Amino acid sequence: MRGVALTSLEEALEATRLLLEAITRGEYCCLRHGLPYVTPGLLAEQVFCEARLDYRLARGEAREPPPSPMQARRLLQALIGAKRRLWTGEERAVSLPLAALLQGVPVVGRPPVMALNGECVSAIYSVKVSRRPRLYPGDRVKLYTYALLASSNRLLCPDARLATVVVPEPIALQELIHLLPDPAHPRPLQGSAVSIHVLAHDPETEEAMLAPLLAYWRGDRPPKPKPGSWCSRCPYFEICRAK
Repeated sequence: MRGVALTSLEEALEATRLLLEAITRGEYCCLRHGLPYVTPGLLAEQVFCEARLDYRLARGEAREPPPSPMQARRLLQALIGAKRRLWTGEERAVSLPLAALLQGVPVVGRPPVMALNGECVSAIYSVKVSRRPRLYPGDRVKLYTYALLASSNRLLCPDARLATVVVPEPIALQELIHLLPDPAHPRPLQGSAVSIHVLAHDPETEEAMLAPLLAYWRGDRPPKPKPGSWCSRCPYFEICRAK
């Protein structure tokens, strides 16, 4: 992996390091709810119902540690640790934090697996713990966000593939890699223990799907509810209905 791939990774990690350091210094602070950056998980949740996400954040009801300079600092430390291990030149699949400005919005995420193929990343994997093997819009958004983060850092091969691995129970990184016959070339799979959905990397499609989501974070438009059968089970149903 010496040569172009290693050089590209070095440049990507350096760009990510600089953005994470800027976030830890408080240079990014003006997204909705005062967040310094957003994550693929937030964007995926947004697809399900943006109004529900907005109510949750407004009340500080976190489902995971919210984006903050402290969380960015922890990612920075993980980046530095991963960087030390990476430079052996023997890694074929890595998990590294990535950061980039996507349509003017700082986005930070860590793809569970990025498969290296010579001079670029040929596949990105997301993992979903569920007994339902179906691929939902939120799963697609998460994958697209990882792809744009990698693409913004000039890491992706032109013919890269994006894959969501659905497993019934949480799985460690090394276990996941062992499940894949050829991590650099994912193939669809429908099984009882694991399912794999594969999408092609398409920057125009990815940018278009994320555009309205990122517009919300920039404050360009108000949050939109997504009415459906799930509304009656939503903890913010009464508040939303009253509006």
